[in-house]
Amino acid sequence: MKKFARFFISSFSSSAIDLILFHLFCNMFRGSFGAGYAAVSTVLARIISSVYNYVLNYRLVFQSREDHLKTSLRYILVAAVKMLLSAASVTFLLRIFTGTEEIFLKMPVDTVLFFLNYVVQLKFVYRRPKAD
Repeated sequence: MKKFARFFISSFSSSAIDLILFHLFCNMFRGSFGAGYAAVSTVLARIISSVYNYVLNYRLVFQSREDHLKTSLRYILVAAVKMLLSAASVTFLLRIFTGTEEIFLKMPVDTVLFFLNYVVQLKFVYRRPKAD
């Protein structure tokens, strides 16, 4: 339970960074990239918040001792999939809920992805090698 609590705090702080940057990037790019401005904003915000999140999760949450190269490559793969799912979902929802503030669509999407992300990081990214 402690691990999940640490994951929640790490994810919450990463999400705050992600949402703030997403909002700033949306304001910068609205009117550019057509309807894809939300996807561009998602990608840029997620790259920055993911670096922060990886360091916290590696050291504090999962207390990994595994090689950084191995864990970072797996983390990048998971983060890329999560980022694409978030960007595609928010862009799709923006087309349905025209005129809705982007951040109000991104928050529930990312909440669903949060629970999936915990299991994937625990089982795939920071897994501990099995003892012989």
